[in-house]
Amino acid sequence: MSFKEIQDEVISKYRITIVENSKCYSRTHIHVKQRKICKWKQASSIQSTFTLFHEIGHAENNNSKMRRCEEEYYATVWAIDKCKEYGLKIPQSIIDNYQRYIYRELARGHRHRGNNYPTREEMRLEGARVPLT
Repeated sequence: MSFKEIQDEVISKYRITIVENSKCYSRTHIHVKQRKICKWKQASSIQSTFTLFHEIGHAENNNSKMRRCEEEYYATVWAIDKCKEYGLKIPQSIIDNYQRYIYRELARGHRHRGNNYPTREEMRLEGARVPLT
């Protein structure tokens, strides 16, 4: 299957609406309750596919009690798992970018004096599938 075929299949399977010319926000994001992704551009690439999977991962792991870093972690783990399911190889640079983003959100939570945050090790994508406490 091509990247676009995989993307179309996943969009259909998870009942996602793509809004190409959205006026909201400045980057790709999902409106979880409406299952609507804005600002995503379909392209025949692993980057585009991973971004799509990550956004759908937000909807599939929606839990109002999760902190931002946890939301990003679980959405990314979902995207990694979905890539594995389709036999897609993810370049390390993509994983590294998402890992840095998760760590930035974790640090932001600590700066704002959040309590009981997971450790960096628990948020490490290399050990994905380790449940957070």
